[in-house]
Amino acid sequence: MKILREYVWDAIRKNKRTSLAIMTALFLMTTMMSCFCGFVYTMWTDSIALSINEDGNWHGELFDNTKGESLKQIENYASVQAVMLKGPWEVAKLEDTGKRTYLISRGANKEYWDSMPEKGLITQGRIPAAEDEIALSKQYFDDHPEAAVGDTLTLPVGQRIYEGNVCMETDGFHDGETFRQTGTKAYKIVGIMDVATSSSVPAYTAMSFLKEESIKPEDSLTVYLRFDPMRSTYKELPALAASIGYETDEYETYNLRYNAGLLSKYGILAPEQIHSIDSLKMLTVPLLFLVLAVLLIGVFVLVIHNAFALSANEKLAQLGTLAGIGASPKQIKAAVSSEALVLLVVPLPLGILCGWLLDAELMCLINQANDIGRSAPDIVLTFGLPAIVPAILLSVVTAWLSARIPARKVARLTPVEALKQVETLKGKKIRRSRISSRFGISGELAANALAARRRSYRTATISLCMSYLLLTGFLYIVTTQNAAREIYQTQEEKEGHIFLTISDGRVPEQKALDEIKEVSGISQSVLYSKMPCATWVTKEQAADDIDTYLGGFDEIVSEKKYTPIKRDGKYRIYSQLIGLEEESFREYCLKLGIDPEPYLEDGSRALIYNQTADPHASTRKKKVYREMLKIQIGQKIPFTEKAYDEDKGDYQFQLTAGEIVEKLPTERLGLPRFTLTAIMPMEHVREIAANCSEKRRFTATAVYGNFMTDSSTGVSYSRIQEVSKSIEEIVGRYYGSGDYMVSDLTQKKEMMDHENGVMSTVVAFLTGLLTLIGLSNVWASISGNLRQRSREFAMLKSVGLSPLKLRCMLLLEGLNLGLKPLLYSLPFQVAVLAGFLYLNEVSLAEYLPYAPYAAVLGYTGLVLVCIIGAYAVGDRRIQRQNIIDAIKDETI
Repeated sequence: MKILREYVWDAIRKNKRTSLAIMTALFLMTTMMSCFCGFVYTMWTDSIALSINEDGNWHGELFDNTKGESLKQIENYASVQAVMLKGPWEVAKLEDTGKRTYLISRGANKEYWDSMPEKGLITQGRIPAAEDEIALSKQYFDDHPEAAVGDTLTLPVGQRIYEGNVCMETDGFHDGETFRQTGTKAYKIVGIMDVATSSSVPAYTAMSFLKEESIKPEDSLTVYLRFDPMRSTYKELPALAASIGYETDEYETYNLRYNAGLLSKYGILAPEQIHSIDSLKMLTVPLLFLVLAVLLIGVFVLVIHNAFALSANEKLAQLGTLAGIGASPKQIKAAVSSEALVLLVVPLPLGILCGWLLDAELMCLINQANDIGRSAPDIVLTFGLPAIVPAILLSVVTAWLSARIPARKVARLTPVEALKQVETLKGKKIRRSRISSRFGISGELAANALAARRRSYRTATISLCMSYLLLTGFLYIVTTQNAAREIYQTQEEKEGHIFLTISDGRVPEQKALDEIKEVSGISQSVLYSKMPCATWVTKEQAADDIDTYLGGFDEIVSEKKYTPIKRDGKYRIYSQLIGLEEESFREYCLKLGIDPEPYLEDGSRALIYNQTADPHASTRKKKVYREMLKIQIGQKIPFTEKAYDEDKGDYQFQLTAGEIVEKLPTERLGLPRFTLTAIMPMEHVREIAANCSEKRRFTATAVYGNFMTDSSTGVSYSRIQEVSKSIEEIVGRYYGSGDYMVSDLTQKKEMMDHENGVMSTVVAFLTGLLTLIGLSNVWASISGNLRQRSREFAMLKSVGLSPLKLRCMLLLEGLNLGLKPLLYSLPFQVAVLAGFLYLNEVSLAEYLPYAPYAAVLGYTGLVLVCIIGAYAVGDRRIQRQNIIDAIKDETI
């Protein structure tokens, strides 16, 4: 072994040119691996940072009423790492006489302020550090211009009273409620929060600091938790809820909430989500990086393999001598492989450093693009051990595999074969090619050379295939995702251009609604309200579709994924009353060919939508609808306001089924599957809600609006923006901030354009690197192959082959070598494209407008140019080479 080690060091010193070529290839490889790993790790950590910035650093929430007496048990629970608390609400009476007459506040402990997004909502001042300090909603300062940070408000605190009963601090507005004072408290304003709440709760909101020692056993707490290990969240949170006395609901689940967005970033999914189509969509990005990693390793193994194959062939005589004096094949392989690891020592740290520099430049470009659209902090390059270690491992594995292939080939040669440097031709007899014969002797020689050296050319062909796949695969993955975004954006455009929500707990101002409908530029509008309820049905009332396609309601209930439940032999079907504003109701009936007058006159008559999307046959793109219940026109349908067991009210009413409709007024109702929908005038829904609980009354007063602008000549985002601004101005005259929200497609379009701009920067950067790798691979493959064939070309020249014929022969070889890999890679390209089209639910016809034609054709052209260039450079070297010297170079 000592002799072999000395041989390796001696071979590296004496073959400086070959060693330099190998080290260059290793440097490019480590640079790309380092850049790739750093980029993936940075994108992952940034996605986590964004999730924490938007939703907070928590794993699960005890969403039910949790009492202070359970706090110690929660904190001492084995898998709980951190507890974030919000304390009980406190209400103070203001002297104001408008819609907001109270100030309601609640404290949060230090862990909460450190971990949750509220700290980022403080636009001026600081986080409260004492129980008498508050960060107050900006709405208070809008209505009280004289107020400022540092002021102290001394206010009476106590309880809201309505009809002799104590109300919850967050209850909606009651006409005639009073205030019972229990004390006085001084609040010091230390911050302004960018928070707007609806005046349906007649109060300004504030947050203060919570000292855990001040929590009383009867206090109601909001509890957020982090678990260690995180992956146990979906198991440990229900177990914790059971241990502190939580009770399951009608779906046999606890009232819990999970930070699913953050957990999914760590690959942690809810048990019911693992086998759903949504989990497949979530795998799109990880699959993208996995495919790229495999292709990168494959390409570099083949690129570096060429360099090691050339080095091994140049040292066949020495290796044959070592074999002749007793070196085993295992030792021969170890000698060649150790050369790779020795040559990697210098390129590895340099490549890691250059990869870091490339990532730093890429993040700089992305952050510059983000300045125009991203509200979150800039992306921070997180190039630590989680990026460096995988880069080193990938580099070492790639270098080892690259050397292992020629090492195994050399180790199999006998000492005599190695010393003679004989390359035997095995296989079938070379066939005469009809195509190549048309190019004369040059074509025949090119075809024979390719056929005779098909094994040596196989490596070059495979490496070029991998180069094609690396770039085209990356482009296909990115463009399919872009196509999916654009396609589903187009579907959203058909549902509405501008969207309005008004919710202040009071009957909507009809004058405001009338003014909105008259805004210039609106071609269609739908104004509606919603009220949840439920109906109970028997097994016999299920439609045939339910039994035929879905196995009946028993099967649906057993899946525990949908709203229906079974109790006492009956099934509860979640329902919604959709109340259309009168003009919207008339337009809806007109489209369906239905007379609206009977429904406007009779408050107990409704149009019934009795269909649901099949959860098994439907996809994100295409919905398959099934009939739910056996309902006849004129049938009396009983309803109850108690849609869920947690609902307090139990008002029951009947509706008469009018026409059974197959189209909803708008697709943006957000109805869950297996929902029975009754459509009627808005006024009649409010009349029903007047007899229901306070919760239902408030729900029914909220108004939603979907508006379409004229799109006969295509969607005009400038027109949408103008109309949206006009609507917002009108609503702003009748309602305060927090009581309404106006959104439109322009905002989504700007966000999408920004995302596409950032993605374009990343794609352009990575495409450039991948192109460089592919072209260097082409050059290395051909240059190495031509150098190994010096003796062959010398012999052809010696028998009279002219320089022109030799040049023609090399050109034909180059074209053949360039086009074959492209054709061979097509099935794999099709497989990659088909896979990601399936994951994104995009058809081939829909994808074609987004296909990367220019990039693929341009890359193909560059590869052909590079191949021809490599052959041209090789031709010049061959023409200058002396015949005798060339033959001697390969003869012992």
